[in-house]
Amino acid sequence: MPPLRPRPALLPRSSCCISSSSSSSNPTPRAFFSSSTPTQQRQQQPKPKQTHRQIIPPESPLFINVPNPPQDQSIEAQRELKPIKGHLPTPRAIFRHRDAHLKPTAGFLSRSAPQPTSAKAQLAAGSEIQAWKRRMAAGRRENLGEGLRELWARKQTLDARRAHDRAAKLAANRAAATAPEREDERLTRATVNAKTLATAVQPDPERFERALASRAVTDAVAAEKSERRRDAIQELYMSARRGPFIVDEGGLEAAVEREFGEDGHRFRGRSPTNQPIVSVWDLEGSPDTVGDMLREVSGRDGRVLVDLTTQRSKTEKRQKRVAEELTGGKMD
Repeated sequence: MPPLRPRPALLPRSSCCISSSSSSSNPTPRAFFSSSTPTQQRQQQPKPKQTHRQIIPPESPLFINVPNPPQDQSIEAQRELKPIKGHLPTPRAIFRHRDAHLKPTAGFLSRSAPQPTSAKAQLAAGSEIQAWKRRMAAGRRENLGEGLRELWARKQTLDARRAHDRAAKLAANRAAATAPEREDERLTRATVNAKTLATAVQPDPERFERALASRAVTDAVAAEKSERRRDAIQELYMSARRGPFIVDEGGLEAAVEREFGEDGHRFRGRSPTNQPIVSVWDLEGSPDTVGDMLREVSGRDGRVLVDLTTQRSKTEKRQKRVAEELTGGKMD
């Protein structure tokens, strides 16, 4: 990065006219307009005076002072920054406690930096070093008191200024929020339909009737769910009465073998015709063919025994369902 050069605004324009003033007194033209040799030019040019100001010639781009925009990050803007020789450090929060207002008082200072009470300290100083030490101690006590008082005064000033600024800002915000509409804004405002501006949701006049209807529906759903739960419990109880409870793996294996085994149909009693069950067809009958299903739909079946058996089973199932509805529970 090249070294920073000073801004032309910080350099006087009079310095660039030294050569011109000297040339006005001397009829000899400037060096770069002369046709003489370089040696003669060096001999004819007078020696410039020793000065700390830099001469900016007219052909330099820095000769015309062009102001920089705000927040400019260029090198020219950085040239205008003056070095900061120091800053005021932020003091510690020494007044953060509730009794902080007592620190600038004489009682706090006497307790923080008490005067010497020994018998030796009451005597006169025996040497210059001892007198110097006493003066230094007295100066430290005085500096402590003065520093506390100045810091307390500065804190009071800053707090008052901060409170004033806060109150002024709140007042300005409140005034801006509660200010009436300006006349020019009212006259130039677009016209909006009143129904469009009415965005408030009006209460439903039938809300109580809707609530009662919703409560009735909710009660019906809850009652139906409770009835299904009671039916499930009753069915579980009736199913448990048919056989022992399964409490171990052996009972589970026996139940699975009895229901899904190869000869599980032998444990289901006798067929509807009171015959011993040899296969599963004896228990539930042979599968219906397409002709049987068509005859059942049309109501014309030549097999009297099968038809009577089917009607009997349908009647028994229907009677069982009616009895369950009347008693309110499952039946065997």
